[in-house]
Amino acid sequence: LPAGCNRSGLCPALSLLAPFYTHRYGYKLQVSAFLNGNGSGEGSHLSVYIRVLPGAYDNLLEWPFSHRVTFSLLDQSDPSLAKPQHVTETFRPDPNWKNFQKPGAARGSLDESALGFGYPRFVSHQDIRKRNYVRDDAIFIRASVEIPQKILA
Repeated sequence: LPAGCNRSGLCPALSLLAPFYTHRYGYKLQVSAFLNGNGSGEGSHLSVYIRVLPGAYDNLLEWPFSHRVTFSLLDQSDPSLAKPQHVTETFRPDPNWKNFQKPGAARGSLDESALGFGYPRFVSHQDIRKRNYVRDDAIFIRASVEIPQKILA
């Protein structure tokens, strides 16, 4: 069974993770994951995306959003037995892409462009089974955003 599917073979189409702010007075972002894939990864891969949501501090921020984003699928193997082998992909947003421009209030709903940017073929179901990426019916996806120190000050 693909990661995240129950014993009867049902797989959630889309999991929207709770929105978060990159830092105090920062950008509001949301990660979405298709456990059974999306687009070119449908049925064979875990797909992950990140999108910019309208946030409380948008008028204080520099636009377009241009900070480096890293997705990681965390290896839940016992670190005392083997070095964890997280699956990691990093990108820097294209400043010309509309999904990284300052969001308007209408952008809060999920439309076809609202997935943001990501990887439809982030990691194959076959690779997920090779290590302990799924443990106790749970996976952990980390999205980290590189914010320069001068912005945090």
